[in-house]
Amino acid sequence: MFHAIVIDDEKWVIKSLIATIKDQDMFDVTAEFYTGTSGLEYIRTRKPDLAFVDVRMPGMGGLDILQTAHAENLPTFFIMISGHAEFAYAQKAMFHNAIGYCLKPFSKSELTDAMTKAYQLLLERSDEADAPDAPPQFVPKHLSVSHKSVQMMIDYTETHFREEISMPEIAEYCSINPNYASQIFKQETGQSFISYLNDLRIVYACFLLEHSEDTVLDIATQSGYNDYFYFAKVFKKIKGETPSNYRKALSLREN
Repeated sequence: MFHAIVIDDEKWVIKSLIATIKDQDMFDVTAEFYTGTSGLEYIRTRKPDLAFVDVRMPGMGGLDILQTAHAENLPTFFIMISGHAEFAYAQKAMFHNAIGYCLKPFSKSELTDAMTKAYQLLLERSDEADAPDAPPQFVPKHLSVSHKSVQMMIDYTETHFREEISMPEIAEYCSINPNYASQIFKQETGQSFISYLNDLRIVYACFLLEHSEDTVLDIATQSGYNDYFYFAKVFKKIKGETPSNYRKALSLREN
């Protein structure tokens, strides 16, 4: 199955869309976003196969996302969703290479027709690409929660975890108090922010240890750790062994 995401500022709309398309085997909805900014960041870094995007959202709307993706030549296909039937929206969306335009409340046949078109285009693209030689891509397991501010924190972290980030920085991004941000993050996810960040970074480090020949020191830096010894300590705490032993074990399994 190909991977799809949904970007809409109303959670009930996302749930309704997912429920409407659940009985199909073309696309798996792997992530959902409640702001246009976080959705665009994900599209830039992860390049999902398909994105369902609401035309009208606070801040960055769907047409802004579509126009930016078109200008940057991003490979994601777009199906626009909207509660407004104005022809101008559809005209602008199609100009920027949207492959479908579906209205709320959702029609299953309308969504299926648009997804079928995307599916066929993706199959054609796959046939043209040299898929066996394509390098593996890291796609972390996306965490979804009901609290909008916590979801914004998660979306931001999934995009920026390789960088030097902190809770105060993310709280400022979400326009909330850092102490409150830490509190609601743990309430919603069951773990502290630093624990979540370390888990995400170590999963990425394991991916690099398996799929690259970079040194462990370089992998530590790429995973967001400027201090190698701290990286090694965190890695061993989470994985139960050192990064070097983890790589050796992978090599032994392959042989």
